[in-house]
Amino acid sequence: MAKKKKQKVDDFFASMNMQNPPRPRHINWYIRNADETSNPKYTILGYEFTMSEEVDSFGVTEGPDPNYNFRACLLPEENAYWVSRDFSGQELRILTNLANEPIWVNTFLSGGDIHGETAKLLWGEENFSVDLRKRAKAINFGIVYGIGPVGLSKRLNITREEAQLYIDKYFEKLPNIEAYLNNNVKIASRNMSLSNYYGRPRRFSKYKNNYGSGISSRGENIAYNFPIQSLGADITKLALIKVYYNIIDNPKYIGKVYFLNTIHDEINLSVDKDIVEEVVYLMGQEMEHNIPGTKVPIISEIAVGNSMGLLFDFEQDLETKKLTPIYKPIERSIEDLPF
Repeated sequence: MAKKKKQKVDDFFASMNMQNPPRPRHINWYIRNADETSNPKYTILGYEFTMSEEVDSFGVTEGPDPNYNFRACLLPEENAYWVSRDFSGQELRILTNLANEPIWVNTFLSGGDIHGETAKLLWGEENFSVDLRKRAKAINFGIVYGIGPVGLSKRLNITREEAQLYIDKYFEKLPNIEAYLNNNVKIASRNMSLSNYYGRPRRFSKYKNNYGSGISSRGENIAYNFPIQSLGADITKLALIKVYYNIIDNPKYIGKVYFLNTIHDEINLSVDKDIVEEVVYLMGQEMEHNIPGTKVPIISEIAVGNSMGLLFDFEQDLETKKLTPIYKPIERSIEDLPF
């Protein structure tokens, strides 16, 4: 008997997971120095973010759409900012370290673009484009989850044959990545167990291949991903412990800094406006993680806003601790000015 289709109900209310409210879509925002005319709702750390270009706008950035933005109802304490730090490319940095892939090590340590570098490896620097970078990004994260030609073909809307060629070329250019992932499968197949770098185990008995030795394809996918993702979870837990004891529970910050929530590899705090730069710096110090014997640090990025739904990316000068929005300068002629 065919399953009855679930009827769609049009209602004012929506069902959602409040531990991870849906993210709003992103739009372009313009940035200007705040003054007495600025809207406090969109003013952060002395900068006003506007949806239309003003005469004195100096930059443009991507930010959340305020419309249909469920996260905007989640607020920090009064006279405080919502401060978010999330690990930057955590899984790929972990994979780089565990596989000791020299190309990726050099890219991360030089501050390069890992997805752009992968695109150049696969299609040549002369053919590099934004679209190819997006494809490389899909392949990078797909490989971490043990994606095969079928899954990749669907993700990139290409044939299975093309997807297999991409995967083959990927492992040809990054041989240490392939060797590391395949070794994890061998260990899991032999021992029916696999541990991450810090010793967290995962049993594979339920994935034992009933028609021969080794583990099923599903088990192989988990063997690819488990040592990476579980290590990321352990690093995030260590960061939470350090942030709690050294910042939230620090007598200096009690009543000024509050824990809000954590989503995936992101830690969110409510921070009084007059100590934001200081606390953001300390969060970065406490969250940074170095896997023993490896070269690439696991670092975090910064977003600050007046709610969980209206966060904008910032960068910090580590000497002065000053926070500045990340933006692209506006290039315009006299004729373009919006007088």
